[in-house]
Amino acid sequence: NFPGRALGFAMRKDGKSPARVVSLPSKSVGLFGGGLIFRSDSNGEDLPGFAGAGLYDSVPMVHNKKRTLMYNREPLVVDPKFADKIMKGICKLAVDVEAAMGGEPQDIEGCYKGGEFFVVQTRPQV
Repeated sequence: NFPGRALGFAMRKDGKSPARVVSLPSKSVGLFGGGLIFRSDSNGEDLPGFAGAGLYDSVPMVHNKKRTLMYNREPLVVDPKFADKIMKGICKLAVDVEAAMGGEPQDIEGCYKGGEFFVVQTRPQV
């Protein structure tokens, strides 16, 4: 709903070299409150040979509060050991998911909570 970037990084699949950070989180406004957020065309991204990520609006079903996001205390940005742990964990997860899907590169969506990674969905990259 608001422009900005997520953490972006590059890393060898074997995880033996340090990650190279490509972009830091930069979204300036976050929506807080709860409820579901729906896409205007959630299945358009799943069409064979079609990459529609980011083309459709996301519509919250309840009113959320807008808050300015500050990253100056975010461990992912200010704690190099934590950031390294997260990036290595994402790398391992991505390698494992790709292997489970027959070796085909994947577009993976997930989250990290309480020290664990969770895969929400995965689909072949286009």
